[in-house]
Amino acid sequence: MDKTQITIGMPVRNGGDQIRVAIDSLLAQTHSDIKLVISDNCSTDDTLEICRAYAERDPRVIVHAQEKNLGICGNFRFVLMQADTPYFMWACHDDIWEPEFAERNLHNLLANPGAVASTSRVAMVSVDGSRALSNGTYPLQGDARERLVRFFWDPGEVSRFYGVFRTEPLKRSFPEDIDVFGYDWIVMALNLLEGEHLELPEILLAREDHSEDHYHRTLVRKEPRRLHRWMPHLGMMQVLRRKLPPELWQACRARVLRRNMIQSLMYAKYRVPAVAPLVKGLSALERSRLRLRKPGRLEISG
Repeated sequence: MDKTQITIGMPVRNGGDQIRVAIDSLLAQTHSDIKLVISDNCSTDDTLEICRAYAERDPRVIVHAQEKNLGICGNFRFVLMQADTPYFMWACHDDIWEPEFAERNLHNLLANPGAVASTSRVAMVSVDGSRALSNGTYPLQGDARERLVRFFWDPGEVSRFYGVFRTEPLKRSFPEDIDVFGYDWIVMALNLLEGEHLELPEILLAREDHSEDHYHRTLVRKEPRRLHRWMPHLGMMQVLRRKLPPELWQACRARVLRRNMIQSLMYAKYRVPAVAPLVKGLSALERSRLRLRKPGRLEISG
């Protein structure tokens, strides 16, 4: 087995009720030469104590206790910047990985030097236990323009964010000044400038599927400006215009605007439930026009 080392970065806040299962599945990876870097973002539950207990038992676990809340984006960036290994992956405290997740994706990258990221397919698990296939892991290949245009047509849940990456290109893809709603889309877009994204056909990761309301509640807490609530990706658009090469921004601009309009409708449904039937109808029309391959929200067993 290849012994190339991977850093796993786990940003967490108040995850004590679920984090043990996540850590156990990471430490049980068949590619065992890993570092698990956990950044506790000022938790008020027992998360920090749980993580420190793991660090005492396993030298692969490194725990950072933040003295100041870094925010979600800042905490994800923090664990990435601690990595000194060739490969890196993020891990959420409420996700579960099959034992071969890291090994299979690492080998996929080693076999494809033009790729900068590899993930498996991902099961999204709802509160009621039902499972659906994530629509955010499909491969993105071709030149940079092709990769970006296809990505912004339908990013899905952006589950590709939780694949295995080449570390240095990923660090270049995560500048400090992108703490906006949709920062993960920005990081993936900038990473697609670096190379291709690959997908394994097996389901090797299960993620907790949050409701739409979860994300909009987060938006309301984070964003005091009314305009930016009703246009959730306005900040993202402004960042992409600055960060992408002009010719690529021109190629993607209409699709990024389309994504912002879709998010505006979803926020309208959240704030004004009476418009939900209209949004549902528009969503059905949107799906019928979708031309590009996407796995969709298919029910799966297991």
